[in-house]
Amino acid sequence: MAQAPHSAEIDEHLKACIAAVHGAVNRAVPNIKDEKIVDQALQDCREVLDMVMEGKVSEWLE
Repeated sequence: MAQAPHSAEIDEHLKACIAAVHGAVNRAVPNIKDEKIVDQALQDCREVLDMVMEGKVSEWLE
């Protein structure tokens, strides 16, 4: 089966998204009692996940 067009680029973009969410969680967990840090990490995760869920793949390839 042939690989879909731009699948490597999409994979790389999604890996970067996962890394961003992972980084935000890694910042929040050790500082779980610091509401400001946790709220920022949650906002960062929300932004990344919202962007992925919008699914505007053509924008990811620009």
